[in-house]
Amino acid sequence: MMVDAKLVLLDEVGAGVNRTLLKDLGTAIEKLNKEKGYTFCMIEHDMDFIGRLCDPVIVMAEGSVLFEGTVEDAKKDEKVIESYLGRGSKLKDN
Repeated sequence: MMVDAKLVLLDEVGAGVNRTLLKDLGTAIEKLNKEKGYTFCMIEHDMDFIGRLCDPVIVMAEGSVLFEGTVEDAKKDEKVIESYLGRGSKLKDN
């Protein structure tokens, strides 16, 4: 933010962060986006956090786009589930 960048890349901003602080970080990101026009590109596995901030959500695997759409659709997408959760986790739910 010191150089007034217009694009900010964030990698796993929520990793190891408690929920209260993560909520505050999300609020700060939203504020910088609205007030300063910053664009954020985030790599993040916390779908609730991403769903609050990002539209669309783009899921990548092995360097390629696997899915693009809403966070709710990403959570239900077979390719996303298989890539990130594996077949075994879906079988456990059934």
